[in-house]
Amino acid sequence: MSRLRGRSQPGFTLVELLVVIAIIGILIALLLPAVQAAREAARRSQCTNNLKQIGLALHNYADARRVLPYAAPGCCNLPGGTWTTFILPQLEQQAVYNSLNFGLQMTVAPNSTVAAATNLSVFVCPSDPGASQPIMSDRFATHDPNPAMALWYLGSMGPTQPDDCFYCPQPKANADSADSFCCQGWNFGTPMGKYASTGVFGRHVTEVKIDGIKDGASNTWMVGESLPKECVFFGVFAQNFNIAGTEVPLNNPYNGNSSDWQHSCGYKSKHPGGANFCLGDASVRFVSQTIDYTLYNNLGTREGGEAVSVP
Repeated sequence: MSRLRGRSQPGFTLVELLVVIAIIGILIALLLPAVQAAREAARRSQCTNNLKQIGLALHNYADARRVLPYAAPGCCNLPGGTWTTFILPQLEQQAVYNSLNFGLQMTVAPNSTVAAATNLSVFVCPSDPGASQPIMSDRFATHDPNPAMALWYLGSMGPTQPDDCFYCPQPKANADSADSFCCQGWNFGTPMGKYASTGVFGRHVTEVKIDGIKDGASNTWMVGESLPKECVFFGVFAQNFNIAGTEVPLNNPYNGNSSDWQHSCGYKSKHPGGANFCLGDASVRFVSQTIDYTLYNNLGTREGGEAVSVP
């Protein structure tokens, strides 16, 4: 009897397999940027929504009290709240608000205990890789509860001088010198009178009315993005430094620590090319990091009288 022999089935050759793998690799390389862009668009949308909620909360607070909250009681460990804690009821966080004692410093219990356990996603920008751990243990403990909830959105003091003006081409020589467009006021707006903050917020118990934004609420920064991993002071419960100014250029790449905060503690984000800002009318705009430096500072004053508009 003749024995039938099965015919072998054709298969892929090594060359064909390598070609298929190469094609798959090319397709992945082509699709990956689109996937990453889509994910960043979603994160940026969430960040925009966070700022919108914060802006509306500030307006609701002002509607009830006729003034915006003050940013912080001053420098550095004084009893009182912060602008971020004052608007917690307007952000549907009444229970957290009720657990705080505003007659005490935020660095002592029960406030420090609340700060260490409170995760408030509305104050977090998801585009920052550091957002995965929003309760940080590296906050500047002299002025902040530590550990505590970090802060990605800072109230604006505009071109008010912090302690030094390194980037302003016309810095003030001393407290009594004439103001420049990017170095005004004094010491985060902690003093009163002519040296107070020229922005919507300052490091003082001074409270600003919405109609006190004489330059126009739609043309004045109220809150903007930053990166708490690049500034150890920024925190929701920080009594010293929950604001930022426009003297430091937008998206300044410096990543510093507590000793060189004058370079790193400005407005910045991980969004490509710029950062989100909430204006005085609670609208949110994405601002390019190439914005003119003079315009950037002029948009920070609440009653500077500059004829400007957001680009």
